[in-house]
Amino acid sequence: MAATRAARDLTQGPVFRHILRMVIPMSFGIVAMMLVGVVDAYWVGRLGTAQQAAVQFVFPVSMLVMSIAIGLGAGAVSVVARAAGRGDHGRTRRVATDAVTLSFLVVLAVSVLGVVMIDPLFRALGATEAMMPFVREYMVIWFAGIVFIVGPMVASNLLRALGDAVIPSVIMIIAAVINMILDPLLIFGWGPFPRMEVEGAAMATLISNLVVFVIAMVILIWREKLIDFSFPGWSELIWNWREIARVGAPAAGSNMIGPLANTAVFAAMAGFGEPAVAGLGVGMRVEALAIIPMFALSGSIGPITGQNGGAGLTDRVREAFAKSFLFCLGWGLFVAVVLAALSPLLAPAFLPGEDGQAMARAYWLIAPFAVAGYGVAMAAAAGFNGLGRPLMGVAVNVFRGVVLVAPLAWLGGALGGATGVIWGVFAANLISGLIIAAVVLRLCPLTAVDGRARRAPAASTLSAGSDAPPAPPSRSAPDGDRP
Repeated sequence: MAATRAARDLTQGPVFRHILRMVIPMSFGIVAMMLVGVVDAYWVGRLGTAQQAAVQFVFPVSMLVMSIAIGLGAGAVSVVARAAGRGDHGRTRRVATDAVTLSFLVVLAVSVLGVVMIDPLFRALGATEAMMPFVREYMVIWFAGIVFIVGPMVASNLLRALGDAVIPSVIMIIAAVINMILDPLLIFGWGPFPRMEVEGAAMATLISNLVVFVIAMVILIWREKLIDFSFPGWSELIWNWREIARVGAPAAGSNMIGPLANTAVFAAMAGFGEPAVAGLGVGMRVEALAIIPMFALSGSIGPITGQNGGAGLTDRVREAFAKSFLFCLGWGLFVAVVLAALSPLLAPAFLPGEDGQAMARAYWLIAPFAVAGYGVAMAAAAGFNGLGRPLMGVAVNVFRGVVLVAPLAWLGGALGGATGVIWGVFAANLISGLIIAAVVLRLCPLTAVDGRARRAPAASTLSAGSDAPPAPPSRSAPDGDRP
């Protein structure tokens, strides 16, 4: 076990090799999970328009809940990676266990609240009476089984925090394959399976995640020996939960800024007609598929900065940021050239009308040439989360999304019409990428930060034979980075 962990030690060896070792398998896992959404939409679409609309309608709510899971995962990665970087296996086990416990409690609360709020929530969002029965069928199962959806995500993040990128990606792929196999069986009742229709789509997701949840917990408990079943005492437990939440809560909020900025872009485009909106949507969706390695990078850099920051290796942290930014530049330019070359073939494959096709082609000829800036922002925010500096990550995303993307998209639309909106997105990504990279590498503190020190037990308690562990090591954070 020690030899295995040493081989995954992110504080040793070439930094860029660690980046590639983390990014490549995670990219395959993300592709697999994206395919699940496509397959779900295909099979549910064969049931009818109301069913398809209902399942698609729940997407924003499910993404909101997933933002909570992403935040919990980011907090767990940060705390565990920093402890692992210090070489403190006992501390690593303790915070990993407490991260899993906190995730279960938070998800349980979300599950109960979600089931209770299905009707008022979706009616407020505009679901029609024809859609509501199918919304209920899907979301009751989805909310009831959410622990098995979030559990593998948190477990996978813990493994990544220790430098293991392969097993988490295998877990994602297994979940996707099981889900895609079960979809038609449970939706249409093929073979010995009951016909469940929309409920079947939700049940396929629940079962596939239940399987990988069991696999992930077996790995955490028996292979990694990361779960400590002892009770650490309320003082340490609450300190660890606060430290996870200190990173996780801002990370969850920060994760929502990008989608909100994209919503502003679509609003700016809406005044130019449905074909323009359709072309923009297709352009963005295809671009998102092409930059999956950048999404994988944002999920990989946190463990690298966290471990090296925890070990006090600031030069390696800076190198991780610099080489991540170069990776974004190289991959972004590659994607831009490929999409520009293929745009005459891609546009008619996705859009029937010439106006929509023209807008998609315009998007692929302009926006991807600055998409590296988007990757730089994602990598910077995730890297700061790994260092325990979540507010710097929030600042990065606010600067790109709120200060640049939304205003420049509207300004571009006012000055240059529909194509001007695209030029606004291009300018926002280009400016944000250049400024964020320069500020991170030259001005930002790149040391790891722990939360406020846990209060030591009273002397009388210690003398009574308390076995409370000492407070975790703490570094002082700059005032501007304290939550």
